This record gives sequence, structure tokens and C-alpha cells, in this order.
Amino acid sequence: MNRVIPLLLCTLTLPFGSVSASENCARWGDFTTHANTTMTTLNSPSQNRLSVTGQLVYRPLIKSEQFYWLGLQLASATLSLDNTDIQARYYGVPFAVKIAALSGDVLQYHFAAKLKPEDEQKLIAIYQQFHVEHLKKYDLQSPLIIEESDNLGRYKIRYQALENGAIEKHKLHYTMTTQGTQLFAFKKPEIKQDDFTFTQSRCWIEQFEGFNNTRVESEKGDIRIDVAQSIKYIAKHDPIASDIALMSLPMDPLKWPLLSAERVYPRPLPVPLDSATAFTNLLLNKDLRALSSDELLQLLYDNQIYLASLHALIKQHAFEDKQLSRLLLMIGKSDSRNAQQLLGALYLDLDLDKNQRFRSLMALKYAEQPLPSELIDQLYEHIDSDELNKTDTKLARTALMVMGIIAKNQAGSEFAEQLTASLADRLVTTRDTHKQATLLNALGNSADATHQERISKFLDNSNANLRATAAEALGKMPNEISLGYIEKSLKTESDIQTKQALLFAMGNNHLSEAQVDDVLKFAQKHQGNEVRVAAINAAAKQREHQSEILDKLKPLLKQERDQQVLRALMQAIHGNK
Repeated sequence: MNRVIPLLLCTLTLPFGSVSASENCARWGDFTTHANTTMTTLNSPSQNRLSVTGQLVYRPLIKSEQFYWLGLQLASATLSLDNTDIQARYYGVPFAVKIAALSGDVLQYHFAAKLKPEDEQKLIAIYQQFHVEHLKKYDLQSPLIIEESDNLGRYKIRYQALENGAIEKHKLHYTMTTQGTQLFAFKKPEIKQDDFTFTQSRCWIEQFEGFNNTRVESEKGDIRIDVAQSIKYIAKHDPIASDIALMSLPMDPLKWPLLSAERVYPRPLPVPLDSATAFTNLLLNKDLRALSSDELLQLLYDNQIYLASLHALIKQHAFEDKQLSRLLLMIGKSDSRNAQQLLGALYLDLDLDKNQRFRSLMALKYAEQPLPSELIDQLYEHIDSDELNKTDTKLARTALMVMGIIAKNQAGSEFAEQLTASLADRLVTTRDTHKQATLLNALGNSADATHQERISKFLDNSNANLRATAAEALGKMPNEISLGYIEKSLKTESDIQTKQALLFAMGNNHLSEAQVDDVLKFAQKHQGNEVRVAAINAAAKQREHQSEILDKLKPLLKQERDQQVLRALMQAIHGNK
């Protein structure tokens, strides 16, 4: 039944207070929801009872003329499933909602941790329960019926102010069902009961309470889910506890540090075998390719204290090549401290075959936990050495690019900021053009826009390869500032490869109609075919948000004779049809 939880927690959409008050309008209160769920599959019913309680904290954040951010956190969250306490730390992760200033519509969600998609939906559901920003433009003294939506579909809902100052909310019926994103195709949800009332203060909700009973049934009728859910919130008037994480975070949610995966998704303690010998013998006697990924990951997790013992076996060629390839990959994905140290040690072992050292780097790129500081120092000591042979030089460049990928895996964390800063510092201090190109690639892999100004300086470099590499790096961090650097450079660039890279980078941004027109100037016949194809591909990337792109590309077909350019145009216009 756990798979149903995201569904039932998103079936209600409840009101949320205004952020028009000043920043001192941070508030908190006691939040409780109880949900009884009955799932009937092929006439066989099963039930569960889920309870979620905690201190729901609200904090107005940064705002501008176009939008504002609201911060929320369910602090001290506790969950009970069928009267048994369950651990779900992701419920306590602070998150923020970006709201359009005029319409009150939700523009974006941001989380203070890298969450699984289904867990993001659970936190979004908490906000949806309290969203009323779009109601600020309405007078609720008379009954108001409007359409809203949730993950089940669109529905009609009625709001009305009561004589005591409270506001009554009543969901009426679904008008449209969202298909294709749920566990099964279902009919329009049936609302059996939906009655909620809430009161507001100058800053936020003072009290909220109500009950909903909704039925969801598959089109075939073989699955039916009945959810009966109560929700209650009562504001507290004592000061917000000092240990609430949301209250100490920056006003700009995009500058929030990320909680580590280990804090959000702690794993049970490992259960290792009796000895390193027992572990290595087990690996040597098994067909590692026959084990499922989950089985092998669990084995490596349970026996992470013995991973260092694999180093000697790998040097002795104890594993068949394909077995070792998969083993290294899964060690990387297991992402324990011991796994990271083993992979680092294998890369740094100059006696090992270059292919095994390369594989260890390819496995290390899956790291989503901070690498030990001593391992970072060891890697840089080798990478920065002036005595590298040809093989080690190539591997060192790979190691730098892997560091960029690791930083992206942990984007927003203090570790990632420190790692990209160290890469950017080396970019400034080295005079080796090959290393500069590698560091530009590494920073591009990190997608950390903090260093886009340093990267942009290489767009004016006399080395065309460095200009192209800088363009590619900026293309991996699309935003208005990096786009400005790219546009400026494109006006004066003469090198074909660099023009291609600049156009590709432009295409990764959302372009205005005027910017699209500028791109398509490079699709004209006086340009080289490589540049023309790059311009067409960049324009084609705008199809999702600019419908007129096709009208601008189709006329080019009539006059085109070159097969390479024709193929690019056909792909841009028709896609994979």
C-alpha cells in the first residue's frame, strides 16, 4: 500500500495564506492528517491507516515585482502506518514555492535536498493543501466557484466567507482526469465528501480543519481506492523554535545548501559477513553478472568495511574482465566512504592497468556523498604533478572532468561549492592550454553558474579550441547572464568550430523571438554547412515554447539542396515522425 501514499496525499487542495505581509510574518502551528485507505483489487480489499503530524512552519522569502517565494517545513514530522511508527525524514526537508505575483499561480518548487520524485510530490501535496494565493483577487463574500487542479485532474471548487469570518471550501466534482502519469488508467475521481473551513490572520492561516472522502477507480473496474482523510492545523502563538532549519536558510531558496542524502534517506545498519576472506571468497565464487543490481548493491553495502581487500585481488587479476567491470560500476553506485576510497586508490595505483584505473574513475562519477577531504587532496596531488607520463596525463584530465560530474551530483551542497571553487582556481592559475580546456569541461560538467564569469573570459582567448570549450561549458549552465556572454561572442566569432559551440549553447536557453531570428541568420547559405546545421538545431530546441519556429524553418526547405542541411531541417521540422 505504500505505493498509494503519494496518490492519497495529493487528492486534496486546501487554502494557503497571503504573503503580502512583511518578513516578520513567519508562523508555525500544529499540523495533523489521518488517512484511511481501502484498496480493492479483483474484489480483494486491503486497508491501511496513515497519520502524519508535525509543526508546519511558514516563512515568506525573497520577492520581486514578478514573483515571490514562500518557504515551508514540516518540522518534527512523525509518521505512523497501521499504528506502527515509520521513518521518513524527507517529510522534514525545507522546501519553497515560487508564486507569480499577479496571478498567484505556482511557478516552481525548490527543495533543500535531492529527493526522489515521489517524495517531492508528498511535500508538494502539503503545500497544495494550503494554496490560496490565486484567491487574493476574489471577493469571497458571495459564493465563488472556480476550477483548480491536482495530480488526479481538474475539478470545480466553491469558496465562501462565513458570518464568523471563516472561509468555507467545498470541492464539488472533477471535470477532467489526468491520465498517463498514475499507476493505472482511471475514471474521474468521485468526491463523496469534501468540507473544510479555515480562518486567516494578517500573516497566515490561524486555523484549518476538514474532511475529504474520495474514490478512485480504474477504467477496467479491477482496482478501486477509497481515501478518507482528515486534516487539522492550529497556529501556535509562542516563538518559533530556534532549531527549525527553515528559519536559518537564506531568503533566496536557490542559494540553500542541500542536505546530504544520508541525512534524508538513512539506511539501516549494514550486516557484514564474518570476515574479509568470507566476503572476497563469496565474490570470487559468484557470477557477478547473474546477480541483480539490488542484490549486488546490498552485498557491497553490508560489507563495505571489507572493500579495501578487493584492491589486492584486482591487482592479481583475480576477477574475469567483464565481472570486474560490473563490480567496479556497482562499487561506485554503492557510494559509501569505503567505496570512494577504494576507487580513488585504484586510480592512484600506477601499477594497475590503465583500463582498470579509467574504470575506477567512471565508477567514482556516481558519487552523491561528499568525497573524503584526504581523497580529494590525493587526487589533486596526482593531477597537479609535473611528472605525469602520457597515460597519466590523459587519466588526470578524466579525473578533473569526473570531479565536475560529482559536483553536479551534489549541486547546492557545501562540498560541491568547494569542489567547483578548486576547479575554478586551477583554471585561473594554469597556463597549460590542454589543462585549461579540461578544467573548462569540468566546470561545464558541474553546471555551477557561480563560475560563469571566469569561463566567459575564455571566449576572448586567442586559442579557438579554448573559445569553443568555454562556449560548451556555458551551454551547460543556461541562464540570462551566460546567454549574454554567448550572444556577444557570436557576433564577432570567425572560427567554425567555435560558432557551432556558441549556437549549440544558445539553443540550450529559452530564446526570445528576436534571439531565434539572430540564430537563424547563421542558417543562411553564405555560412558553412556545419554552422548552418548548428543554427537549425539550436532553433529546433525552441519548439516546445515557441510554436512559430516551424513557420520560420519550413521556407528554408524550398531553397535547400545540400543533403546534410536538408536532413537537419527535416529533423527539426518533423522530429522522429
